[in-house]
Amino acid sequence: MKREGKSMNKIFILILIAVFSFPQASFAIDKRAFIESAKERKVLQIGLIDCVAYALKNNSDIKIESIEPRLKEGDVMIQKAGFEPTFTFDYTLHDNTAQSTSMAYPDIFESEDTDFNAGVSGKFITGTEYDIDFLNKRYKSNLAVQRMNPYYTSEPKITLTQPIFRDFGILVNRADIIIAQNDQKSSMESFKETVMNIVSDTKIAYYDYLYYIENYSIAELSLKRAQDLLEINNARYEKGLVSSVDLLETETAVSQREKVLISSESALKKSEDELKLITSLVDDPTVWNAEVELIDKPEANVEKVDLIESLNNAFKHRPDYKEAKIDLDNRDIKIKTAKNSLLPTVDLMGSFGLNGLGDDFEEAVNEIDWDNKDWSVGVAVSVPWGGAERAEYNQREFEKAQALISFKRLEQDIILEVRDKVREIDIMYRQMETSRLAKEKETENYKAQEERYAAGQVSTHDILDYQDRLAQAELDYIKALIDYNIALINLDMAMGLTLVKNDITLKE
Repeated sequence: MKREGKSMNKIFILILIAVFSFPQASFAIDKRAFIESAKERKVLQIGLIDCVAYALKNNSDIKIESIEPRLKEGDVMIQKAGFEPTFTFDYTLHDNTAQSTSMAYPDIFESEDTDFNAGVSGKFITGTEYDIDFLNKRYKSNLAVQRMNPYYTSEPKITLTQPIFRDFGILVNRADIIIAQNDQKSSMESFKETVMNIVSDTKIAYYDYLYYIENYSIAELSLKRAQDLLEINNARYEKGLVSSVDLLETETAVSQREKVLISSESALKKSEDELKLITSLVDDPTVWNAEVELIDKPEANVEKVDLIESLNNAFKHRPDYKEAKIDLDNRDIKIKTAKNSLLPTVDLMGSFGLNGLGDDFEEAVNEIDWDNKDWSVGVAVSVPWGGAERAEYNQREFEKAQALISFKRLEQDIILEVRDKVREIDIMYRQMETSRLAKEKETENYKAQEERYAAGQVSTHDILDYQDRLAQAELDYIKALIDYNIALINLDMAMGLTLVKNDITLKE
């Protein structure tokens, strides 16, 4: 038998990277490794924290959900790119040869012009669009009247377009960025909720397995008591102190308790497999068939639970509540942008440039002067009919109304859920204390009845009944103890404090 163990600190910090370096997908398993591992008996000793660590490390849901914030981060970058400047450059060569219809031109008119321009364009968060250009031209022809042949022109020029009503304002222009940022926050909350569920499910599976371990131990001890009693009754029967009926009743009890032990073993193995499944130990060929021994035992620690504090924690920490608030913020933004779309488009446009002329490029640049201005101002007005825009605005209003109803319902559900979990802890604690006291009394009673049985004052039937009562009391106590611990897990989940209570930190 090979024994494997693992010890971890009580404080456990998990850093989850939002993007994993996934190897190429491989669905083949090493069957030989699993088969070879099954030939050797192994015992794996693990504690509660170890199981949580295994579950978080290997869970595919976490790997999938952890990618989502990165995808949303990409959406944010895409939306921000709308305000990044764009560099442009163009070069155009145009050659023209045509018959002339004018007496001032030669019979065949020839011209050659070259445009080479560079510029930067973009948009400010106020909605202002800008174009900064450096325009250059070379022109040559066979016209005798052309003073410079070829001639060059250069012009630095800036053009601004400012919306006045529609598309004006920081909020309207940054709406898509803000929504993308909110979606990224929402995806992180969803990721956190996934981790919380896995931690809670793992701890509950741990305690369930622990219950079946204790259930098996109690069934084993109950069988041992019946076997000891059968041995005593066999000796008494040979001496004529008990009847064959007493002996038969004891043998029947042994047989029944053997059946209970087998049933308990089946439930134990099934629970063990469920724990291996949620922790992904079943995927490890070295320990998939190992016997799991649990290090940590359930504790009867009394935790003071206050309803008001628990509700405040829930509204402060629950990921689903944070997601719902983010969704409301996004809907407010969509309403404002839809309302802005109802306005007419009124754009102020203006441009200003200085130009220069020369018989070469250098001279054209040097001739750029304030005396050679090129400017324009204007306004462009566009008034939509408004049917589509009005319908979209109404849709956004109705969607917000729906979301508010759902939000209020969520708040009510949270209040009821937290109240129920707080009540459950109180009930489970009292149940645990009552079961503990009952077990103590049944233990004392059984010891007293054993002495009476030895003195011949209690029948075989009664002593077997006392054994059953003791076994049931022992099982009731361990069940109540585990139910109490699970109730604490459920309250942590209802408050959104599962990660905090388990010292787990999520980082991108």
